[in-house]
Amino acid sequence: MAAAVMWLVLCGAGDPAAHWAAAGLRERGLDPVEVVDAGTLTRAVRSAHRIEEKGRGGRQDRADHARTDGEAPGHERASFEVALPGGRGLDSDAVYGVLNRLTHAPVDHLRFATPADTAYAMAEWDALVLSWLQCLAPVTVNRPSALGLSGTFRSPAEWKVLAAAAGLEVSPLRLTDDITHEPPTDREPARTLLVLGDDVYGVPGVDGGHRAGALDGLSSASLRLARSAGADLLGIHLEPDAHAQHFARFAGATLLPDLRIAGAPMLDGLHAYLTRLPARPK
Repeated sequence: MAAAVMWLVLCGAGDPAAHWAAAGLRERGLDPVEVVDAGTLTRAVRSAHRIEEKGRGGRQDRADHARTDGEAPGHERASFEVALPGGRGLDSDAVYGVLNRLTHAPVDHLRFATPADTAYAMAEWDALVLSWLQCLAPVTVNRPSALGLSGTFRSPAEWKVLAAAAGLEVSPLRLTDDITHEPPTDREPARTLLVLGDDVYGVPGVDGGHRAGALDGLSSASLRLARSAGADLLGIHLEPDAHAQHFARFAGATLLPDLRIAGAPMLDGLHAYLTRLPARPK
């Protein structure tokens, strides 16, 4: 199954930011840009997933998840071909760039006898999709990991540890098993910065003004946080705080930020980032 050169936006169902990004990339000259949601992937009509040993033509029936360069140990190279419903096809060798916003592989369309069977099927599908994504890792914005399809899933406590180490001021985190506990609601709404590669979007206005040094400090700390998290693209939520360093306090982070908050500059940056990605090893 041969496929034309393409760029991919992978997302979950009901992700308007993903469709917005795809439309913006098309306007900026990427063609074609295919949006494929997780449900479509798990409804694949046919798929082939191969690991080939270079120089010998041998094929293995396993996938190695430890590497992120599209090759397995021992000079092996992984690839996949997927026939999707509606006649579309995906060939990993034809994909030049990926915006990855996948969180899981849904199996809602399948019927199982027990919850245990459902959980098992979900785990198997996640493993298969993860292996597919590893084939695309060199040209992917937010590469998969063993702890998440679009990067490592972290708890609020883990994010706060990373944020503090990066130089962002954090609030104490209250841990409780009281499900009736509600967080304070009198704080100002959090604002979000977007980190993409070496650029930070949305810094102006975080503290409602232009205090000298605050914006540069936030940018540097935000970049350090994204790098320590291993994320090409990261949303960082901040709460204005006149007494905090950089006049803002860390309020959370996400690998699936709403890209629309940064507008056209984000689309320009995403286009540039995707077109600068290295060619995938053949």
